[in-house]
Amino acid sequence: MNIRVIGDIRTGKIQPSLTGNAIVDDALIQNFCNELKDRVSKTNLQVNVIAEHFFNPAIQTDDLLLVDRRILNLLPANVQSQYRIIDIDHTDLVRGNVLKVLELLRQFHLDT
Repeated sequence: MNIRVIGDIRTGKIQPSLTGNAIVDDALIQNFCNELKDRVSKTNLQVNVIAEHFFNPAIQTDDLLLVDRRILNLLPANVQSQYRIIDIDHTDLVRGNVLKVLELLRQFHLDT
């Protein structure tokens, strides 16, 4: 399973950013991805965690999307319904706190 972490979007109509600085955004999102990879590697889940800066709602994917709640609130409901999405608390994404996401992933994995 692929997990795409969306904390900023750099193309398209809406281009929300995590902090307003692309270099800082890269570092924070990559840190979150690294923390998640590290924690998931200690479980029996087989996943790839990818920082996604160029999310395009017109391109369909079966990947699980972890989306900053602030970005998710900008996406229309019909776009949200096309994907498997777990919303991430903005502060957790900035701080690299993956504990809530891990619990949601466990629940999500059991339901699929």
